[in-house]
Amino acid sequence: MNGHQCYMEEFNVELSNEPGSLAEHCEALAEAGVNILAIAAVGNSHARVAIVTDDAEATRAALKSNGAPYTVNEVHTVSLAHEPGSLAAFTRSLAENAINLRSLYILAFSDDSCDVGYTTA
Repeated sequence: MNGHQCYMEEFNVELSNEPGSLAEHCEALAEAGVNILAIAAVGNSHARVAIVTDDAEATRAALKSNGAPYTVNEVHTVSLAHEPGSLAAFTRSLAENAINLRSLYILAFSDDSCDVGYTTA
C-alpha cells in the first residue's frame, strides 16, 4: 500500500457445513489464477469465509461457476505504525466518528508499519 489507497473487495462466501467446502472454493480460485491476499473463516451453525483477492472479476467468475452464494463489500486500507496501541487508536477513531467496523485484515507488515484492510457497515 505504501502511502496510497488500493481498491479491493471482500467476498463473503457462505460455505456448506461439511469437510472440504473451503478447499473447493480455494481450488476454484487457484484454477482461475486468483491469489488470496487475506482470508478469515468463522462458523457456528453456518460456516462463512471472507476473502480478499488480487482479482475481483476472476473471483466473481470462479465463485459463480462454483455456485457459491456470496456478497461483496469494499475494502478500505490504511497504513498504521507497527507499535502497541496503533490499532486501538485507529479503531477508537472509527467509533468516535460513528463508523461501524464490519471486518479487519492485516494485509502486510514490516518493522515499522502495518497495512490494514477493513470494511464498514
